[in-house]
Amino acid sequence: MATLLAQRKHWLISMTVVCLVLGGMLGVQVHTQQARGLTEVGRQTGALVARLTEAEAQLDKQREEIDRLRGLLAEYEHEAASEKGLVRLMTEELRNARIALGLLPVKGSGVVLELADSTMMAGNEFGGQDVYVIHDFDLVQIANELWAAGAEAISINGQRLIGGSAITCSARLIKVNDVTISGPFTFNAIGDKKNLMSALNIRDGVLDRLRVLQFQVKLTPQDGIIVPPIAVPPKYEHAQPVQKEDKQ
Repeated sequence: MATLLAQRKHWLISMTVVCLVLGGMLGVQVHTQQARGLTEVGRQTGALVARLTEAEAQLDKQREEIDRLRGLLAEYEHEAASEKGLVRLMTEELRNARIALGLLPVKGSGVVLELADSTMMAGNEFGGQDVYVIHDFDLVQIANELWAAGAEAISINGQRLIGGSAITCSARLIKVNDVTISGPFTFNAIGDKKNLMSALNIRDGVLDRLRVLQFQVKLTPQDGIIVPPIAVPPKYEHAQPVQKEDKQ
């Protein structure tokens, strides 16, 4: 009997130890799983917080840019709506139109070109006397090259060239804007000096051909060139502005 009780006691102690060990292991595993879960949640939360912070920063920048653009737009609207702003805009537009029409004298940097007839003698293999004289088509080609190079204002012997200017020759007399001029001829052109110089000195250009025949050519870049206004302002009798009803 005593032996049986001893065996039962030993069995109970063993089972108790086994249960305690299993319980401890189970507790450690549960704690580990909880720790892993907390770590994963923490990482996900950290990533979400970082994205949220970045999104909020971008949103703040966009708000600042929107506020800046709104302020700029309000300034433009206020200036356009005010009498002072309208007067300024109209004055600038009128000034540009008057410059384009040649109604105002202008000043700026550019080039000065002086031309005179050839120093070669007539009667050689190149032809007669007309070959060694500056003609109207020479002046037209030079003016076209200056315009193409970006000249903003041009004059020949004090005659302002505009969109409707004509350079013609009649009975050996050259006329610009119906005003007779004679050689030597001087071009005053306002614009980018480098571009104007390059355009006129281009190989096989008009000045290059004139130099071959020993025409007197002097081209210099200058500052403070003055181009006078046109002597007779243009008049428009047939060309009229297009009205809204004309477009329909």
